[in-house]
Amino acid sequence: MTNSILEKKGYYKFPLGTLEISVFTDGYSEIRPIQPMFAPNVEPSDLQLFLNNQNLSNEYIRLAGNILLAATGDEHILIDTGCGGSLGPTSGKLLDHFASADIAPSSITHIVLTHAHPDHIGGVLTEDGALAFPNALVHLSKTEYDFWMSPEPDFSKGTHNAVADFEIQFARQFLERLESVLHFYNANDILLGFLHMLPAPGHTPGQMMIQIHSGDDKLLHIADVFQHQILVEHPEWGNQIDSDFELGVRTRLSVLEHLAESKQLLFGNHLPFPGLGYIVKSNGTFHYVPKGQ
Repeated sequence: MTNSILEKKGYYKFPLGTLEISVFTDGYSEIRPIQPMFAPNVEPSDLQLFLNNQNLSNEYIRLAGNILLAATGDEHILIDTGCGGSLGPTSGKLLDHFASADIAPSSITHIVLTHAHPDHIGGVLTEDGALAFPNALVHLSKTEYDFWMSPEPDFSKGTHNAVADFEIQFARQFLERLESVLHFYNANDILLGFLHMLPAPGHTPGQMMIQIHSGDDKLLHIADVFQHQILVEHPEWGNQIDSDFELGVRTRLSVLEHLAESKQLLFGNHLPFPGLGYIVKSNGTFHYVPKGQ
């Protein structure tokens, strides 16, 4: 089955050891123009040459919205929640695709948030402010929580613009609403026996990757360490969404090197649906190779 057919269906399921993994599409977003959000300090001609060589549009880049669900016994663990209704009509499709898969939001027992950007926490509330997954405990890095709830979140090593102001307001509003169900975790904690929380700072201070393991099978959820092919082949180009630009570059390079050496299967929130693939390194350049479905 081709990825386009799978995306139209809205979800893709596969086993990981004894776990049942489902990837749902929450839709997509488009970045127009590409700069300065991506590759802000790169000569436009260099970016255009790269895009042309990859047969990609010079006008925009499309970021998928992939959301992962892990099921084991009576536990249904959702990792991030998508945009909800926060980022326009092409996104916020998660609950529609839950319905297509006959999954009730009330069946979700845990929500593990990789970080607190709108496209990762926006789906945790309905449009009227109710909990979209009423029986779920919500898990978030204490470092991440403290950053967004501080009087002045520090963007001095990134870009403090209108987007950052929107992110701050959004995170505070949603995290305050979640206080009654919010549980904190720390770097390197193991949640629910099979989710190893690995620090991946730069995009946000408390962003976590998640090593999902069951028996001998492993899947690395990379969150937003890299969101697009541009940042795989040119990790140093970076993006303005990272709260600490240079730390984001260092984290990205380290993770790409690890993935290339380990040949481990990865999952990315914003890579083409269903966001599963591998990193290879050839002649000093990293490349993303989608997993065959």
